[in-house]
Amino acid sequence: MNIPRPNFLIKNLIGAFILAIFQGCVPISFRPSAPPIGPKEVADIVSVFQEQDSRVHSFISYGGVTLKALFYEFQAGILIAATRDPLKIKIEVTHPWGGPLLYVLIQGTRLDMLSFPEKRYYMGHLGKSSPLSDIFPVRLGPHQIWALLRGYPALESFDRAVSLKGDQISLLNSKGEGMEIIDLYPDSNLPRMTLYPEQDIRVTFSDFENDDGIYYARKIGLYDPKARATLELASKTVIFNKAIPDSVFDMAIPSDFAVFPMNESGDE
Repeated sequence: MNIPRPNFLIKNLIGAFILAIFQGCVPISFRPSAPPIGPKEVADIVSVFQEQDSRVHSFISYGGVTLKALFYEFQAGILIAATRDPLKIKIEVTHPWGGPLLYVLIQGTRLDMLSFPEKRYYMGHLGKSSPLSDIFPVRLGPHQIWALLRGYPALESFDRAVSLKGDQISLLNSKGEGMEIIDLYPDSNLPRMTLYPEQDIRVTFSDFENDDGIYYARKIGLYDPKARATLELASKTVIFNKAIPDSVFDMAIPSDFAVFPMNESGDE
């Protein structure tokens, strides 16, 4: 069965949205190269990242999202509510003048989307083989998406943590392959950029805040060389570790929306 696909604007917005795809390269620094970080300091940095990861079990954030594609630029409001255990992420994108544009709900690997301009409800799963990959080509895993939206990297599973160059740590698996590479701000050791080598995706973090010991970036972006759009997330308000009612994660389907449940073959 042929499944209808979103129009050009919505397809690019959906595809770029969670990916947060920065098309520009990370700014090049011309300062003298620093020596690799010593083993003890690497262990201390990893410990800080793990401690930061454990501090947040829920968050609500509000701000703006800017999407730039080849021939247009689009700005919208964005509201995010997320819990970690169980993992639930609700994202609401609204027009600058008000009114819903796109709602996204992630529960584990399950993905549900309401596209208001199209009056369509899409259902599927995250992942490379997802039948929704054409309209929501998310190549990040659920917990990577959590870290992206939370504004601070979560460490991938690793066997060893090393520093191969200054202001950078690399997380390696048992084969010595890079699972995650994190560039650090030299004066603070806060994360500046995270590279996921397997997916070839780079996430950037800037404009950090400290909320009672919880560090988070107010500006977040991600560069995916396979994408043809850029997106910037800028938070205005972030609230951590408050109880979020289950009703927040409800996805009410308007009666006039067409429903497109998809199985692994892409059929209804």
